[in-house]
Amino acid sequence: MSQDDTLPVAGAAEVPASAIEFYTYCEAERERRRNTGESFDEALFDAAIELALRKFQALEDGGLA
Repeated sequence: MSQDDTLPVAGAAEVPASAIEFYTYCEAERERRRNTGESFDEALFDAAIELALRKFQALEDGGLA
């Protein structure tokens, strides 16, 4: 996931509101985890976000979101 605070879009003209809300939450959670001083696997966190966003997009494409 890019660090430029833009929501990645997988070929969609419109991003579902639920995906935007989730992404905003994830960015805040990323900062919180960075600042805890504890071990944080940022690459794994990014992969999980990407997977969830793909699922949001699949639901939107199927008309289920």
